[in-house]
Amino acid sequence: MAVFFTAFEVRQPVINFGFFNLTTTKLAAVLFFLTVIAWAQAQGIRSFLSRRTLDVAVLLFLASNFISIPAAANKAEALKFTLRLLYAGGIYFGVSRLPRNMRSHLAVAGAVAAAVLMVAAAGLFENFLMPVTWSNVLSPFQEEVSTFGAFYNVRVASTLPYPTALSMYLELAMPPALVFGLWLIERKKGASRRWQALALVIGTASVLLVQLYTFTRSGMVVTPVSLLIGALLAAVFGFGRRVWAAFAVAALLFLAFLGGSALFSDKMAARLDLRQQKNHYGAEYNLVDFPSSLSLKQQYSALVRIRNTGTITWGRKNTDDEVDAYYRWVRYPQGTEDDDVPFLVSYMPRSVPPGASVDEKIAFITPAQAGSYILEFDMIHVHKTSFSAAGVTGLQVPIQLSAAGSHTFTAAVPLAYFNNTLPGEDFTPRSQLWQAALKIWRAHPLLGAGPDAFRHLYSSYINVPPDSRIRTHNIFLEALANTGALGLAAMVFLLGWTAWVLLRLARARSMEASHRLVALGLIVALAAYVGHGLADYFLWQTGVLFLFFSLLGLAAWLDKNRMVDGGRY
Repeated sequence: MAVFFTAFEVRQPVINFGFFNLTTTKLAAVLFFLTVIAWAQAQGIRSFLSRRTLDVAVLLFLASNFISIPAAANKAEALKFTLRLLYAGGIYFGVSRLPRNMRSHLAVAGAVAAAVLMVAAAGLFENFLMPVTWSNVLSPFQEEVSTFGAFYNVRVASTLPYPTALSMYLELAMPPALVFGLWLIERKKGASRRWQALALVIGTASVLLVQLYTFTRSGMVVTPVSLLIGALLAAVFGFGRRVWAAFAVAALLFLAFLGGSALFSDKMAARLDLRQQKNHYGAEYNLVDFPSSLSLKQQYSALVRIRNTGTITWGRKNTDDEVDAYYRWVRYPQGTEDDDVPFLVSYMPRSVPPGASVDEKIAFITPAQAGSYILEFDMIHVHKTSFSAAGVTGLQVPIQLSAAGSHTFTAAVPLAYFNNTLPGEDFTPRSQLWQAALKIWRAHPLLGAGPDAFRHLYSSYINVPPDSRIRTHNIFLEALANTGALGLAAMVFLLGWTAWVLLRLARARSMEASHRLVALGLIVALAAYVGHGLADYFLWQTGVLFLFFSLLGLAAWLDKNRMVDGGRY
């Protein structure tokens, strides 16, 4: 159950204890731990606690984070993050101690297969079937709609918070699910086998299609490469034609989906930089009239001339393409939005076709507290996206507010930063983030700056605006910056030792077939994690974190309970 629920974590905790909270995934983990205690008593504590191959590597990884907590500026946040890692370590511990006589490796692989199929079904529904009026169906799981560029596009996130997190989840889950399907087929004969093979093809194609429509470019590279690695290993280790062909066909199928989508879809071609993006949304703003002075907590209006430079007609209220104007106050230079200001919408006085202009009277209310702000006027395509989230900068006015009145000022931070960028759509290039990680490490070489500290510190090292959503986009540099050389060594040891264990299991031709199959699936998942980890970092996300440590636990279980082909439990 804990493995299945890794992909179904609702955003809001269901139980709160101060800074400590329980989400649906963590609740499932708690129930899993209680089950672990029960079967530990049944099989004997001494046997249950006997060492597994990866125990030391996992414990060193967890210890490196705990040891780095004193180095953190915000120790409470560092402790909170490390406790989540401890949850994941508990998942590893429980999976690696699953009962031997219950074919637990297949139970875990089956749970992963069920979860990834459910996630794929939700992703297909989201991308191809879900009307905009049903847009709240997946909202308990997702943060917000994600877009890229001025061409509006819903990037599939399914039941994960962001499309990039979904991409990594699918890369981790699909290989164990694929080998589980192959194992099921091997047990059947005749027409039953053909039907199960067809079901496996359809299921795999569904997962690959959802992966494609996350529009995650690193996933578009890592997915086929990791699958081809699986095909190569299956051929070299003598798994038979059916196994290596399954991985090869999956890789080729994904490449076919990618090529076809790039050829016939402007969205995909634009995402791959093969074609110029269409300006689905576009607006030019001119401030015609603005109050000479503003007071705190008062309502005013500004007259803004807006020209439609996009390709769609801006409809009036209650039309299919309704486009409205609104505003927001962003604290300067922090870049955080003032959520206490009431939300007001100003409706279009008439439809505005491409190329036309409209004079819009936009009402707004000033904040209750004095300070420096960016007042941004923006547009929203109702039920779809704001223009700024689609890459179109709004009209931004820097204003200094005080009880005595207001005045404009010149902003030192580029105003483009204050676009309403959604999580995952960072402005800072990865190369700069990697430079920041190295600079943080040089300042804290041994233990790092503390668990989860990079996102709070990076801006001061490379002189860019802060954004606590931003990570290093690299698993190794994240470890180096947050937990220093000690933490990086622990991570490399964990990944390297896991790879060695799984390769040893997969190439042992005397082993029972299902053990070898699952080991092969785990190798492909590990390769995908490391490959994608060179461009993204996901251990902050509970679903990916728990799934990754579940697979580590499964690797340790396989090594502990490996058996010769034809043997009995």
